[in-house]
Amino acid sequence: MPIMTTFSFPAHFTDHETRGVSYTNHVRRQSWWSAQGDIDHEPETTLNQANHSDLQEASPLAQYRRAQRSTINVPRRIYILGPGSIGGFVAHSLASLPHPPPITLLLHSKKRLSDWYEQGQSVKLTTHGLLDTKLGFDVESIRRPAATTNSPSTDDIPLLLPDSPNSSEAGIIHNLIISVKAFNTVDALKRVAHRLRRESSILFFQNGMGIIEEVNDLVFPDPAQRPQYMLGVTSHGVYRAYREKPFTIVHAGAGTIALAIIPRNIEEIKPIFAPSALYLLRTLTRSPVLAAVGFSPTDLFQLQLEKLAVNAIINPLTALFDCLNGDLLHRPSISRIIRLLLAEISLVIKSLPELQGVPNVNTRFDIRRLEVQVISTAGRTAANRSSTLQDMDRGNRTEIEYITGYIVRRGEAVGIQCVMNFMIKHMVLAKQVMKAESQGRLLPLESRDIG
Repeated sequence: MPIMTTFSFPAHFTDHETRGVSYTNHVRRQSWWSAQGDIDHEPETTLNQANHSDLQEASPLAQYRRAQRSTINVPRRIYILGPGSIGGFVAHSLASLPHPPPITLLLHSKKRLSDWYEQGQSVKLTTHGLLDTKLGFDVESIRRPAATTNSPSTDDIPLLLPDSPNSSEAGIIHNLIISVKAFNTVDALKRVAHRLRRESSILFFQNGMGIIEEVNDLVFPDPAQRPQYMLGVTSHGVYRAYREKPFTIVHAGAGTIALAIIPRNIEEIKPIFAPSALYLLRTLTRSPVLAAVGFSPTDLFQLQLEKLAVNAIINPLTALFDCLNGDLLHRPSISRIIRLLLAEISLVIKSLPELQGVPNVNTRFDIRRLEVQVISTAGRTAANRSSTLQDMDRGNRTEIEYITGYIVRRGEAVGIQCVMNFMIKHMVLAKQVMKAESQGRLLPLESRDIG
């Protein structure tokens, strides 16, 4: 007689998923003449059992277990390229986990290496006035592409660290987080592209949009060899405590992080993600400080657009008016400028082909709702100076091409002329050059500073 065994179902299964389903555990009897034993009879596969097998495969619990199994053989080491405010914050948070993964900071120059040793080879994070120091990070240098002259400059010579291999001979990078400035992304990835494979994953933590398209064109043009991409959008308020101390970070405002794995082929109904991407997603969501949550690519795209719409107002206007974020509020003339800019931004976003058929897009990106978000963000960060203003004051290149410039380019692609945003973008570019010239600097076409 076979023994009947009853199984309890998880709470997330509904009645129709369990109705009419039973399990039969056929016990294998050990015969005295055979080590193999025999079975009473072969169990029949009923329709109910087959349906339940399908339900099991599709259940959230089964998906989670499959993801766990697929990441077993993924190397645990996480590389962070661009350990500035966001990169340093992520590195510190991951190092605070129980059983943290090995973390390697990729440094791009001798100056950054010198800063690392001067700060005690640690990443410091200040939250509510309390300083927390984390040790145990590995560091590697990454060199620029080979020089065209026979005598390369010292900056082109790889830095050899005591515990790190030569960058040209280092192992494959399976898990990479990149948080450099948007315009430095291509140059930064070219330095480590030879260490990335199709099985690798790259998480982009940056302001602006349109970066992945550039990476595809200039770094990974072959889709068959392209790594798995991930995107992250954060609302945490972090900044460097001192410009001369790049590894000392201040966590000024708690927020969240939205993450998504980007399918290699958007037409796939059930895309297959690289195990390294699942591992990176699972590791980041373990951190209570990061408060990271996974989203679908479409949902994350909308979150990016919401953040972009706010940045496309606050960043250029504060840079042009040379003011704090809160100074944009309660000024009728500035309010009119904001509405004119948002009218174009709202129309472009609602016309994007990626969002056609997505529910509530017109409501979510309505000009009045976007204006409320701009006012709310400016009020919440009233005493802050936008990143565009900070870059301009230092005579550095700004990310305006990936903020307002993205709106203009996508508008042109769908037949919308964003004349107001086009004008604002070029006003920022002109002031950027004037500011650099006044400081005796000339901005290059492609910046080499990826810190």
